Amino acid sequence: MIIESKGVRFAIPAVLIFVFATITFYHLGNRPLIEYDESIYAQVAREALQNHSQLDLTWLGYIAQHKPPQFFDKPPLIIWMVETSQIVFGINEFSARFWTAIFAIITLPLVFLFTQKLSQSFTAAILSVAAFFAAFQFDDFAGVLQLDIPVGFFVLLTLYSFWQARENDRYYLLFWVAMGLGVMTKSVIGLLPLPVVLIFSVPEADFRWLKSKNFLLGGLLFLAIVLPWHILQQIHYGGAFWDQYLMYHLLKRYAVTLDSNGGSPHYYLDIFFRQRILFCCLMLSLVCFIARSFKSKPHFFLTVTLLFIFLFFSTAATKLPPYILVAYPYVAIMIGITFVSLAGCLEKSGKNSGNIFIAAMILFFVAASLEHKQTRVAQENDPQLVSDKAVGEYLKTHNLDQHIYYYSVNWQKPAVTYYSNRPVYINDFYRQHKPEDRFVLISEKPPDYPDKTLLFSAGTEQVYQIE
Repeated sequence: MIIESKGVRFAIPAVLIFVFATITFYHLGNRPLIEYDESIYAQVAREALQNHSQLDLTWLGYIAQHKPPQFFDKPPLIIWMVETSQIVFGINEFSARFWTAIFAIITLPLVFLFTQKLSQSFTAAILSVAAFFAAFQFDDFAGVLQLDIPVGFFVLLTLYSFWQARENDRYYLLFWVAMGLGVMTKSVIGLLPLPVVLIFSVPEADFRWLKSKNFLLGGLLFLAIVLPWHILQQIHYGGAFWDQYLMYHLLKRYAVTLDSNGGSPHYYLDIFFRQRILFCCLMLSLVCFIARSFKSKPHFFLTVTLLFIFLFFSTAATKLPPYILVAYPYVAIMIGITFVSLAGCLEKSGKNSGNIFIAAMILFFVAASLEHKQTRVAQENDPQLVSDKAVGEYLKTHNLDQHIYYYSVNWQKPAVTYYSNRPVYINDFYRQHKPEDRFVLISEKPPDYPDKTLLFSAGTEQVYQIE
């Protein structure tokens, strides 16, 4: 597809990105926050905002577990950004999800630029952007407060900068800055570009980048971004910080299945398989890329990137669906480049057949996304989420002098904590003693206490006064 008009060349990707942004922001604030981890991150941001404690993050949920309130789970960058949106839009679902949506949207123009640089093809760049419409998991999580799409953007920006730096080594400064921001978003995940770059450089022993002054200077910028907060946590909390931040949430999470969040080695392959359109396009593209990787550096670079990310998360003991979101930009780029090659083959067999194929694929991807979005909107009022929100909002203004308990062996109620802005304690009332003389109990069924009063009822649970 040859388009010479600058206006049209700008309009096509701009329209696709605008449509994606519209789909992403549609009903963004309508659905109640999810228990894990959305409610937790939103609550941590609120507490930092209310307590003016941006450098000492806390979460009420830890108080309910009889632990120190310090939140060492993740670095603070996205928490700080959510604070800014809470200042502008108020403390609500929209402000919690705003920055995830923004990062999802700006991933598309970066993918466009990266694809165009790798393939020297405007059409491939357009198809790469369009492929995101078939990435239903990415589309769904674009409206959820998680850290995976933001860190995925910084990983993508890091790798894009490395590729640009092969011609202009000033991009090594951006390479390290982007990596630093990735680390400050989701810790070690922000470092994924380093092994990718190393593996890419090994076959031809091309390590010129190590000799670049801008590469070394960029490393100093990386340290300037990453070190201050980590040093401050070490000064304030010492080993307690590293036990949670590094040992539990990184090393142990990779080596051991935590909170029953495990899966088979093909866990993430199954996620892609459920997205049938994307899966078929990816499998075809991956075969083509592997075959061409022996002669083409761009193909080899993308193949190494996608396979390393996929294997890194697949070999981890703890698995959760959002983890693999980091891989979607490279899936989209592969599809865009491969399908342009297919269009070129079709063009030889008939006039304009290649252009028709490209236009049809773009429309097909967008139509599939619109249909998927309609289905998701119809399912967004999950009864449990709606009940947790209603219970939390009730408890925000009622029975403030009493502790809140939830009957459970080990699960908390982070969403109720967020909406009530109060800790929710857990208690296995069949195995443990009655916690105190007078308290509030959240339960899905009437508790076995004679002196109980129903205070509030939601769809799936009730709030009782226990004497």
